[in-house]
Amino acid sequence: MTVVGILATTLAMRQTSGLIAILGGCVALAINALGGPEPLPSGKEMKQVAPAPPPECNWTGFYIGIGIGGQWGHSQDKDLDDYNFPDKPWGYDESGVIAGGQVGYNFQWNWLVLGVEAEGGYMNLDGRGVEPGSAGDDTVGKSSSDFFTTIRGRLGFAFGHWLFYGTGGGIGVNYETSVKDDCNTFPCSPDLIDAHKQEFDWGWTGGGGIEYMLGCHWTLRAEYLRYQLDDQHFEAANDIFGRTTGVFRFHGNTEGNIFRAALNYKF
Repeated sequence: MTVVGILATTLAMRQTSGLIAILGGCVALAINALGGPEPLPSGKEMKQVAPAPPPECNWTGFYIGIGIGGQWGHSQDKDLDDYNFPDKPWGYDESGVIAGGQVGYNFQWNWLVLGVEAEGGYMNLDGRGVEPGSAGDDTVGKSSSDFFTTIRGRLGFAFGHWLFYGTGGGIGVNYETSVKDDCNTFPCSPDLIDAHKQEFDWGWTGGGGIEYMLGCHWTLRAEYLRYQLDDQHFEAANDIFGRTTGVFRFHGNTEGNIFRAALNYKF
């Protein structure tokens, strides 16, 4: 074969290969056009893979916690029998610590929060005073306590993580009150008095507070309560030189204030 023939044959083969490549590209484009674009993910699929939003924090639920603070108030006695004492009320200040635990439940509806709470712990109503005008200043009144409990309702207004509330209900205290005259200072009257009573006294309490929610479970609280216990009635024999000549009767009451902080965990 001549050189001219070889060149002609090579040129023809190259043209044929180019035509085949162009034809293959056209076929691929046609198939892609007929098949259409790749479908995008639907909204349903996107919702399935999207992370769930965190739960909304609110005040609904049971809670348990601890609290500690102080109390201060006033105890008053009155002699109901006018022997050697003025028939006038006389009293003394008392104060002490308060500490305990509480459980409760809140229900939140929009911004309104309703709840109930019960608590128990230690409260010391520690006070002492001398009756004015007693002979030798020997007639001394005292008060003390240990266990206490309250059962209260709560009504509050929630603003985000803040709760402003009022509260009220009943309070009970294991309370001891006494009036004693042991005639150990001269001059004194010959009357020896040892009147006392210890019982679980109930009364009322009311106040309010501010509470802040940390995250969705822990809360911090500052609270004030005013309380008043029921009247106490107690008596003792009028003992003169070892001889009982009558009965001394006393009437007492106690009221005070509580201020404390608390930490709660909401389930």
